Amino acid sequence: MRSSAALLLLIPALLLAQAGGLDEGRLDPAWFGSAATFQPSKVLGFQWLKPGLNLQNRAIQLKPWEAPAWLLGKRAMKDQTLLQRMEKSLPAGLDRGIRRGLKGRLPVSATSGDLHVIARVVDAVGQADDYMAAGKVTLSFDLKLVDGDTGELLGAFHDTLGTPGADYLPGRFERWCEELGRLLAASAAPQAVLQPVQAAAPPAQVAAGPLPAPVPAFDLEGALRRIEGLKRDGLLSEEEYLALRKKAAEKAK
Repeated sequence: MRSSAALLLLIPALLLAQAGGLDEGRLDPAWFGSAATFQPSKVLGFQWLKPGLNLQNRAIQLKPWEAPAWLLGKRAMKDQTLLQRMEKSLPAGLDRGIRRGLKGRLPVSATSGDLHVIARVVDAVGQADDYMAAGKVTLSFDLKLVDGDTGELLGAFHDTLGTPGADYLPGRFERWCEELGRLLAASAAPQAVLQPVQAAAPPAQVAAGPLPAPVPAFDLEGALRRIEGLKRDGLLSEEEYLALRKKAAEKAK
C-alpha cells in the first residue's frame, strides 16, 4: 500500500518532468497548445496529428518563420552564426521538401491557403573554430499546422537534426520536410467510398457461365433439296451424290 501511495505522489512529478524535458528541454509544449500529445517518431522526431484529420480540398500557406526562441538560453557566437547561416535556407527548404512529399495532393503557397504552417527555431549548435574537434552541428525547430479560419491546432512537430558540418544541414532539413509532406499527403488522400453490393448471380450461372444459344434442329428435307439441285446442275457425280445423301441422313438421326 505504501509503494502504491508513493507512486501516486510520484506520477505528477514525472509528468511535469516530461512536459519540460522533451528533447532535453528544446520542446516547449506550451507553444503548440494543450491539444498536442507528442509521440516519438523515427523520421520526424516528435509528432502529433489530430485524430481523423482529413485535409482533402484544403490548401497550405507557408507563413513567415517566427523569431528564434533559444529555449536553452542564448548560445555562443558559433551557435548564433550557424543559425544566421541557416535562416536563409529554411523557408526555401521547407517549400521544396513539403512539395516533394505532397506530390500534388495539396497546393502550397506563401500567400494563400486555409491551412497555415508556422515554424520557428528553438536551438542551434554550431562548429567550433577548431575543425579537428568540431563535432557535429545541430538545429532544433518547431512546426505546427493550424486551421487558418479557426486557429485550431491540426498537427504539431518538433525535431533536432544533426550533421557532420553546416553544409549538410540544409539538405537534411529539406529531407525532413519531404517526410512531413508524405505524412500530410496521407491525410489528403481520397477517402474510400463503399460501392453498393450487387446481387450475386445464381450459383449455377456463376459456375457454368452464360447458357449457350440453343442449336437449331437439322433440316434434312432442305439439305436433300440442295443436294438434288447440285446433281441437276451437273456439279456432283453419282458417287458424290449418294455419299452426301448418306451423310445428311446420318446427321438427321
